Amino acid sequence: MSHAQQTDLRIRRTHKFLQEAMIELITEKGFEAITVGDIVERAMINRTTFYRHYQDKYDLVARIFEEAVNHMVEDMKPLRKDSDPDEKVEIWHQFFEHVGAHARLYRAMLGKNGSPWFAARMREHITRLILEREQWKQQAASSQLLDPTMPPELPVMQLSHVLIGTVIWWLESEKNYTPGQVATWFWRFAFSGYLSAHGYEVPLSGKDR
Repeated sequence: MSHAQQTDLRIRRTHKFLQEAMIELITEKGFEAITVGDIVERAMINRTTFYRHYQDKYDLVARIFEEAVNHMVEDMKPLRKDSDPDEKVEIWHQFFEHVGAHARLYRAMLGKNGSPWFAARMREHITRLILEREQWKQQAASSQLLDPTMPPELPVMQLSHVLIGTVIWWLESEKNYTPGQVATWFWRFAFSGYLSAHGYEVPLSGKDR
């Protein structure tokens, strides 16, 4: 192994130790109460090394978020533009599969002890994800606009809050619901509304998985 490879390995190991320490501490005592001293003590890394890699605990959370988003992009496969409704719910199935695979991270960061900054960035990313999906554009184009005074960003922001709330509920639930089940329930609420989410008979897209 070359010197450059050894250096890169040490850096990645340092990042891993610090990020793991942050996640553990958030779970135990909450983000606001954590200090850099707590993080370096838990990671068994000196303070100078911490500041060589991160500016402060907020910078560390920002980097954790960046890595989480990169993993999300890798985990979620693009859909065909002509995909049918059952295929379109698959993107949310993939999203919840990703969350389930990184449950410890999202439970810590989005839960009651988590980082408000992480949650806000997550909602912003989800908003972009929603806006970029072709099925939303197609459905909007084929529907009549009922209230032109409504700001276009409002329903997307509302939906991002619903999605994050669904993620938190699922991760904290004592029952083992599958990613496919939760994705379908979210899809039903997103496209068919409150009554559909309660199980009443309204036009639905997607099937329980």
